[in-house]
Amino acid sequence: MTSESEKEFQELLAYVGFFATEIWGVDPESDTHPARSIEATLRQFGEPMALIGLRQAANDTLEETLRWNVDARAFVDEAFRAGGVVTVSEIARRYSASYKRVLKRGQIRDETEYYVINAVLIDQGNGISAGERTQLQSLIDMYDAHL
Repeated sequence: MTSESEKEFQELLAYVGFFATEIWGVDPESDTHPARSIEATLRQFGEPMALIGLRQAANDTLEETLRWNVDARAFVDEAFRAGGVVTVSEIARRYSASYKRVLKRGQIRDETEYYVINAVLIDQGNGISAGERTQLQSLIDMYDAHL
């Protein structure tokens, strides 16, 4: 794997492990912990397949967070940041199909999309550019104006 893929692998492994332990309450030593499944995939099929599994696991966590309000997401993002793990909002920015659709469309259509965009916007620790931050704020402002 490239160094970029290796970095992604390590970030996602830490993220999925932290999410499973802290949010889902799965004992890190349990065979049902996602990190154990990833380790088994890594041994059996190698890093490329394990990375695919990690991406899917990250997407599964995003599905759960769609119903969280802004305050809950901000609280969890801070806990992840304090734990030295990439935030839920950053994972949403990178991997969420909903996030990408909103950017492409240039419009927020519903409350779920609003929460996804707003969470990325308020996460000051993520890697978005000033231009993307301005674009997100504009989307939020347009949505708020139509309420």
